[in-house]
Amino acid sequence: MSSSIFRNPAAVFAAALGASLLGACGSVTDSNATPNRFGAIAISARNAGATHGAASATMIVFDALSVSVPNSALQQSDQCVYASVDTSTTPARGQFRAGESIGMTVGSTNLTLPYSTSLLRYATPDGSPFTYTLGDVVQVTVPGETNGFPASDIGVKLAEPIIPEPVPTPVAGQPLTIRWNGTSDPSAAVILSLRYGTPTSTWASEQIYCAVADDGVHDIPSSGMSALLASPASLRSLTITRWRTNEKVLNDKTLLHIVSTIDTTVSVP
Repeated sequence: MSSSIFRNPAAVFAAALGASLLGACGSVTDSNATPNRFGAIAISARNAGATHGAASATMIVFDALSVSVPNSALQQSDQCVYASVDTSTTPARGQFRAGESIGMTVGSTNLTLPYSTSLLRYATPDGSPFTYTLGDVVQVTVPGETNGFPASDIGVKLAEPIIPEPVPTPVAGQPLTIRWNGTSDPSAAVILSLRYGTPTSTWASEQIYCAVADDGVHDIPSSGMSALLASPASLRSLTITRWRTNEKVLNDKTLLHIVSTIDTTVSVP
């Protein structure tokens, strides 16, 4: 499918994928959530072959008066924006505890996410990703803590490895067709980040950022080709991310949310 490119990034999806997804906005969010204590679980993976992902996981608990909750099932239309590339890597920090540790089961593997007193969050160890297989479901068990976050559990089907076809050579005045192994699963969606530099830049500072359905094909509009072709070829790349969410309202003040993402980056001629 194809789309137009908007100038306002807030019209689509302005937050980085991860725990900070709970600050996202636009059509990919569910604004009906009203609780003011949130548990946010993020499972972030990279392709590890065609049938496996290598992932890390975090959970934070925080309070907010109002939060737009990302919902992958709502992102079934295609939208693109021009946006600057955000290279910040500040880790998400929480405010409250939800027990001594968080339990997580992936297939037949049981994992424990300990609590970090410095970052106020739960996380798998740095540099020690866990591997999952295509079709796996993660189940997370939160033990809960008085005055923190209540005991709860949630699961989500982990985002399947995303395999793009080689990106064709961009041509002025023509759309750029991006293809990948779409799932056609209405619970999943895809982010395309087509990055490039300005004619005088030394790094990829700009991007065409698209939120699309996971149907396996998207035409980036021809209107974006001028900026892309003006970039040095060495600064062009495409990062493609599949994501899937689930959420559970625990009571009228508390919501538990989980997102699974997997991505890969390929060159653009």
